[in-house]
Amino acid sequence: MPDVETICVQCKETFLFTEKEQEIFYQRNMMPPQRCPRCRSKKAAASEDAPKRYEIVCDNCGKHDQVPFQPKVGRSVFCRECHEASRSRARFA
Repeated sequence: MPDVETICVQCKETFLFTEKEQEIFYQRNMMPPQRCPRCRSKKAAASEDAPKRYEIVCDNCGKHDQVPFQPKVGRSVFCRECHEASRSRARFA
């Protein structure tokens, strides 16, 4: 299956429906996407049942980010990159 260029029904921009994505959609018996990844994520975030996101400032690098849980006072909170880095270090320790 070659990559397919598709036009987003929402923003009218052309986006690539990659071979890997096509395989995943086929395995899950899903219809091909009609919206580009950006419009899909906007639609998902606007849905009623979308999980609430909380603004944080990473305790490691100071970057602003969002997390899907309410941070607890006195507990460290990390951005996605710092969290992934700490997890990979823990695996090899």
